[in-house]
Amino acid sequence: MPLRTIIGTSTKSVDDAIERALVVARHEYGEPDWFEVSNTRGFINNGCVTHYQVSLELGYETSTDPAESDQYLNSAQSARRHRYVSPVIDRRF
Repeated sequence: MPLRTIIGTSTKSVDDAIERALVVARHEYGEPDWFEVSNTRGFINNGCVTHYQVSLELGYETSTDPAESDQYLNSAQSARRHRYVSPVIDRRF
């Protein structure tokens, strides 16, 4: 299960920082299956919070690796024949 860490920032709220981080994650890495807030920070100016920053750990249940979506490769690695993959004979001389 691939894990990624991404940081989101906002001037509005922690929730907005999380949403912004998830938008970037979807665009860069695809739809995450879950997230965990691992760190929360804020910046204060004149006694008021002016900026929020969150670190998210993102989990992806399925890999976006093209090799993992290759039916022939998966069939060969699992030693089971896939019903949609025809056998291939490779002869090298």
